[in-house]
Amino acid sequence: MIETIHEYYSVLTEQYPFTMVYEYSQEGDHFYRMEPEYGDGSLRLISFNDMFMVIIADYTPKHDFEKVSEITQSYVEISQFETSSSSFKIGDQKVKPVKKGICCYINNSKKIYVYCKKKEPVRFTKVIISKEYYDDFLQKRYGDSYQGAKNAVRFLSKSPNQPELNFIFQQIKSSRAKGSSMNIYLEGKILELLALATYNYEQAIKTEPIHVKLSNNDVRSLKKVIEYMNKNLAGYPSIEELSRIASMSTTRFQLAFRKTYGTTAYEYLKSLRMNQALLLLQDSNYSIQNIAKEVGYNNAGHFAGIFKKMYGMTPKKYRDMQDIL
Repeated sequence: MIETIHEYYSVLTEQYPFTMVYEYSQEGDHFYRMEPEYGDGSLRLISFNDMFMVIIADYTPKHDFEKVSEITQSYVEISQFETSSSSFKIGDQKVKPVKKGICCYINNSKKIYVYCKKKEPVRFTKVIISKEYYDDFLQKRYGDSYQGAKNAVRFLSKSPNQPELNFIFQQIKSSRAKGSSMNIYLEGKILELLALATYNYEQAIKTEPIHVKLSNNDVRSLKKVIEYMNKNLAGYPSIEELSRIASMSTTRFQLAFRKTYGTTAYEYLKSLRMNQALLLLQDSNYSIQNIAKEVGYNNAGHFAGIFKKMYGMTPKKYRDMQDIL
């Protein structure tokens, strides 16, 4: 069992086929290349005084491989996955596929298995925040409001589908800051992540309590609805159709969905669509018209309006900004 997340990544780069590229590395910011016989790509590890880490990965292995970790340190991991080629298992649970978008995990010291497939690209950006950052830094700085941030992360782990989070991760990945400016920039983005999570948590608890009891089977049924949405982003399912997937009446389904995810099914689907659009604008040559259709909008102008309302800029401006970076 490994004690800290920093120790885990130090061991990872020694045990797995990554070699540090010293000309691209500096103190607290290490850049690794995958060894050619094992694959192609890179891994970047940025650490800040054992308080937080940022990991940016973009590699394609030539062989299947498995990573196993069991870390005692308490930490929160918020990630943006741009690919869905890997899978994972926590403890004795079933193996689950990694899905594109935001994932939030609170470490509970259980053994974690991660599986990567050969010839399948792996791209993600992770922010790992230590318990020390919460309990020392945030509590001293923010006092009573610290507890709100802590509760917000728990809320985020249950409902991570917040489009603005994807936007922040793209900014982290695209940053060219170095040295002390990099530390300041990244800490600012981490605080922005926490502020956004806290705001959404506070908005959720302000709403009128939803009086519906949910069983474990109900929660599993709602997850089937989310899986359906992810696989059919361009579709327009009716509430009746989604209710049938969840094996609930329409009234119970709508109450259960809002209680579990803090929003309506259609707002959640819209967020999934905008998250996917953000990734397509950065990583594809599709026209904006085609991207709009890919995520369920036949009218590119309507799509652009929703995108701008959510991210504060048009799809074209966002793509132009990424091209410059």
